[in-house]
Amino acid sequence: MQAVMPEATAPELVAIVEAGRALLMERAGRARRLGAEQLRAACRCAGCTAARRLGGPVAAAAGIRISAARPVGGYGLNIGFSDGHARGLFPFTYLDELVAEQA
Repeated sequence: MQAVMPEATAPELVAIVEAGRALLMERAGRARRLGAEQLRAACRCAGCTAARRLGGPVAAAAGIRISAARPVGGYGLNIGFSDGHARGLFPFTYLDELVAEQA
């Protein structure tokens, strides 16, 4: 049986702003901003997920910056950070969840 995942439409605009301190996404005329520290702490790569399962948070270094945001398929972004971490995949549905959490 195949699981069906909800799809979020890709933003019309994705930009690294504020000298890498934030990611800006615009969809249907609505701008959404996510901070670099929030994104780094929310990484769901295997290493970060394992750290959380062992009871530790994924700490984002003070002053961390977003160094790259590359599209993956039509469903998400691979985000690279100034600490060298670039393994996280951030589906647009997950990014929408992170935006909702900060509201």
